[in-house]
Amino acid sequence: MRLSQGRRLIEVLKRKPMTYMEMNMLGISVSPQKRIVESLASDEEIVKSTDYDGHTTWRVVSATKWTS
Repeated sequence: MRLSQGRRLIEVLKRKPMTYMEMNMLGISVSPQKRIVESLASDEEIVKSTDYDGHTTWRVVSATKWTS
């Protein structure tokens, strides 16, 4: 099975938070944030945070982990 660009990015972001530049350096898509939003499943969500250098990082988590 061949994964879409968005699904490939999501699989990476489930393992490790990445900055926008790190996502671009993967070479999967020139517009990673757009591909990710298009490909999110109903039980997934994007979490943006800031790393120790002040850079915005993105990661994908299960939506059920963050609902309370």
